[in-house]
Amino acid sequence: MSLRRCTYCPVLAAVFVGLLHAQTSAPDSAKPSSTFQKNVRVVLLDVVVTDSKDEPVRGLQKQNFEAFEDGKPQTILSFEEHKGAPPVQAKIPPMPPDVFTNFPVSTPPDTINVLLLDALNTPLADQAYVHSQMVKYLKKIQPGMQMAIFTLASRLRFVQGFTTDSSVLLAALNDKKRGASPQLSPLLRTTTDDNTDEQLLADMATAHASQGAIQALQQFQADTSSFELDSRIIITLQAFQQLAHYLAGFPGRKNIVWFSSSFPLSVFPDPTLQDSFDVMRQYGDQIRSTADLLTDAQVAIYPIAAEGLDTDPTYEASGIPAGVTGGYTALQRQNKELRDASFNRNASHDTLDEIAKDSGGEAFYNTNGLNDALARVMRNGSRYYTLSYTPTDKRMDGGYRRIEIKLRDAKYKLSYRRGYFTEDAKKPAAVNPPDPLRPLMEPGLPDFSQILYEIKVSPSNPQPAAGAARAGDNTKLKGPVTRYSADFAISTKDVKFETTPDGMHHGNIEVSLVAYDHDANPLNWLVRTTEMSITPQLYAAFLQGGVQLHEEIDVPEGTISLRTGVYDSASKKVGSLEIPLSEVRDSVRSSRDEMPTVARNLIPLLPYSPYLPIN
Repeated sequence: MSLRRCTYCPVLAAVFVGLLHAQTSAPDSAKPSSTFQKNVRVVLLDVVVTDSKDEPVRGLQKQNFEAFEDGKPQTILSFEEHKGAPPVQAKIPPMPPDVFTNFPVSTPPDTINVLLLDALNTPLADQAYVHSQMVKYLKKIQPGMQMAIFTLASRLRFVQGFTTDSSVLLAALNDKKRGASPQLSPLLRTTTDDNTDEQLLADMATAHASQGAIQALQQFQADTSSFELDSRIIITLQAFQQLAHYLAGFPGRKNIVWFSSSFPLSVFPDPTLQDSFDVMRQYGDQIRSTADLLTDAQVAIYPIAAEGLDTDPTYEASGIPAGVTGGYTALQRQNKELRDASFNRNASHDTLDEIAKDSGGEAFYNTNGLNDALARVMRNGSRYYTLSYTPTDKRMDGGYRRIEIKLRDAKYKLSYRRGYFTEDAKKPAAVNPPDPLRPLMEPGLPDFSQILYEIKVSPSNPQPAAGAARAGDNTKLKGPVTRYSADFAISTKDVKFETTPDGMHHGNIEVSLVAYDHDANPLNWLVRTTEMSITPQLYAAFLQGGVQLHEEIDVPEGTISLRTGVYDSASKKVGSLEIPLSEVRDSVRSSRDEMPTVARNLIPLLPYSPYLPIN
């Protein structure tokens, strides 16, 4: 595997179903899955119930609800009302020297909230408006509200982890080094860009250029625009996949409040071009994969249009291109811009509505009260009902199942996921599928805790002799290095083993190590997959001390952090942890060659607690 730092990283269940609907021919495959535990065939749904004043309705009982799948009644198995319980701090014992863990330091409340500030799909002026509104809201935030902040530009960036301290959130939002300040999107076209393209074509026509030359320029402009749009879509989908992996480690409902000006449904053929299908892109597989991850993570999306009250680009200073001086020409230009602006605005709002509806959230647009919209999300999104049922239709054909939730004897508004995709038992496995752990190994991302583990990192002793083979996958690694040993102790509870009749336990675990410098450049990396066949005796030891794996990597000078990761292919869970090497003491270890082959010096995992279950 080759790791490169890149500004464009194609890589957070049921959010982009509206997008999938726009790209598939079968309407029934165009909706999101609900939170669907595929192995046990249970559908889990969060239902937000509000009255005519948009206030959350409390005190409903299981018998008040009815569930239907494809029009057929389902038996509700479990039911729970969530009232916005505060988080509980977890008591983690002090860690031994050089031992680190991705155990969360507190339990989340019933609901956690993520502010996603989208600079990739939002003009600079709109970002500044959102920033000012967020500052205004955070100064008045209610105590106990658990919130984190992420930004999206060339990639997803972690700004501030979950906290109830508004002063910490404000400081992170205003800290320019954290990346939350408004920034120009490198891929979002502006009115000035469009006007410049049109002026170039007009200049060519004035210069009596050939029709072929003009068409070639048109095609080049369309290809450039298509590439920028394609990149925005893929980067955005990647960001939501990363968020889904991160949030899946927390129980309960998660609300992503997404401040964005646009997200395109698709790139449709342009009939004015010589090759009208050349710029068309399809994203069905990526969208469905993203939707599945978000559904499994129990995420609801609340898109908030970042532009506030809508305005037409005709009235912007850049709205009239150079060279448009005639009254009739200017009027034609103005009418075209009004039509285009209206179409784009309506399409964007339709997208917001579809994403929100299909994920169980709510969309907000054409409003100057962004802080009021955010307060409404926090109020309604933290008070909900969770119910589950086992589908009466047992088929696994990859088809779409429509979900409908009703209330008996009450007229309230219900927000919930509208359906799910079943797995297709006949669908062949993907050839060379992407590595799910790779996107989570970027520096600066939060620690992911679907798989909990501890890891001991320290310089190896003895160090390798001069000229020894390098440890790691960077074949171009040069200069002096220090070899580090990494000993994993992975929670057996979080990985899945298959037990065969002979009592052997079989599993497949991937671990990854990446060394980064100050500028987030990867200096060396390592990816290893271990296929395990474990005896009952060793499995019993792993239940006590975790799955024990050992790797070594050469770390060049200038390395400041070592990002570590774990992926279990059977459960499809991931875990990651970034370790500042400044916290690793320069200690001397005993040679591992002197340790027993079976469970060499098992690292004792944290003791069991209600917040940190380990086996």
